[in-house]
This record gives sequence, structure tokens and C-alpha cells, in this order.
Amino acid sequence: MLHSRRRTLLTQKMLGPASADRRAHVFAAEGRAPCVLGLHGFTGTASELRPLVDTIAARGFAVDVPLLAGHGAAPDALQALGFDDWVKGARERFDILAARHGSVVLCGFSLGSLVAMHLAAERPTALAGLIVLGNALELHAYSSVPFGVVERLGIRVPDVYLVKFRAADMQDRAAAAKITTYDRHPLRAAFEVYLAGKRVRREVGRIVCPTLVLHGKKDLVCRPSNARWLAEHVGAKDVTVRVYANSGHVVAADLDKDRVADDVVRFLERVSPRARA
Repeated sequence: MLHSRRRTLLTQKMLGPASADRRAHVFAAEGRAPCVLGLHGFTGTASELRPLVDTIAARGFAVDVPLLAGHGAAPDALQALGFDDWVKGARERFDILAARHGSVVLCGFSLGSLVAMHLAAERPTALAGLIVLGNALELHAYSSVPFGVVERLGIRVPDVYLVKFRAADMQDRAAAAKITTYDRHPLRAAFEVYLAGKRVRREVGRIVCPTLVLHGKKDLVCRPSNARWLAEHVGAKDVTVRVYANSGHVVAADLDKDRVADDVVRFLERVSPRARA
């Protein structure tokens, strides 16, 4: 169902265990290097990565999951923003963490994966590795086809909002209830995600750091084939791909979350400064 901006201002809300305190939508933990900079998905919060980053922190690594621009407040705040806005905030956070810890791993989910890959293509000196979950290099046809038509015809996307019928594409319904996210997609901003996927596909050949590619086989938002495409086109020689048979889009919090966490921790141990010493 599409809502106008006026109706959205009257009815918009957060789904899940929402809180008026924005600190509930982020996550940070002190620990050893490499520090993991987690980047959540479109309309989401740190809750999409929480089972994963809890495990990472418990294994002693530093973790930081900030809010991307326009998130954690209200859907209308996101409508006027685009990819460069999301990249800007993430880059600033990366620089802070690099100065503090000396070594950083980018860990991006969905929209956050595009931001992470874009930053990795810039080859910052402190970058130890890249983890992408449910990467959004190409959206499923129900999104990519209409957005492709809009792009070809040069149509300006109206200021409308698509109300969600559920909080997250996940097989584990109990876990999905713990995801804090906007209750609707601002379509202009969603179109920016589509365009960003095309942009980042042209950049992945410049990524040379160790890369871990994770995807849910039952993902209905971003094509599972994105994982194999990325592995074949990324510039890195050290690339590992894992596709989890029981999970949907929010793979870090779904039925395979324990396997995801184990694979990520092994990757972090391998790229840590201690392992290279």
C-alpha cells in the first residue's frame, strides 16, 4: 500500500521493539583489533546485525554499529537522502575507528553492504577485510524491474511511501519480531539504493582486501546469485562465499545465525593483526 507524505506524517512508526532513545538503535563494544564497523540495511538499525555483533564482541573484538543517515528517527527523514549521504557518515566513522584501533573490518548488510563495498574500493590503509551480508548489488525483479523503467524513462519518483507487510524477510518469525525498522519504504530513497547497486557493481574490481561474502538462499529482497557474481568480479584474491540454506534476507539474525557468526569470527581471527604478527 502506498501512502502520501501527508498520510505518512500522521501514521508513520517504528516496527519491532522500538524506543524513543536512539541509543537503542546502535551498538558499540570495546575490544581488540580489528574493529568491526557494522553497517545496517535500508530503513533498519543495528538490530539486523545484533546476534552477529553480540558474538563478535563476546569473542573480544571491538565493534561499532552506528545509524546511517536518515535512519532511527522517522521514514520521512530518509526520503530526501541518497547514497553519498550514507557513504559520508560511514566514511567519517571509519576514520575515527581506524585512528583508535589501527585496523578495521567493514561489515555491511544490504544497503550497508553497498556502502561497505564502496569504501573498500577506496582502499583505505587501515582496512583489514570486508564482510558483505545479503548484498544489494541487484534487487529482486519486483523492485529492479519497475525501478529500471523509472530510470530509463527519466521519471522523478514521487514523494510516496510503501508500507511494509512485515518487518523483515526472515524465516525465523520470532527473531523477525526483534528487528527494529521503519514501517515503510520511502520510495525516492529506495530508488537510490537501486542506483547504488549499479554504481557499486562498477567498483568492486578495485576491492583487494580479504572478502567474506554471505547470503541467505531464501532471500526475497536481494538475489542470492549476487553472492556468486561478487565473488567472480571482486578484485580480491582472498574471497570466501557462504550461502545459508535456511535463511532469508536478514541472514545475520535468521535461522543460520550461529553458522554466520562462526564464519565471521573465523574470518576476523584470520585477518587480525595478531594473526599476521
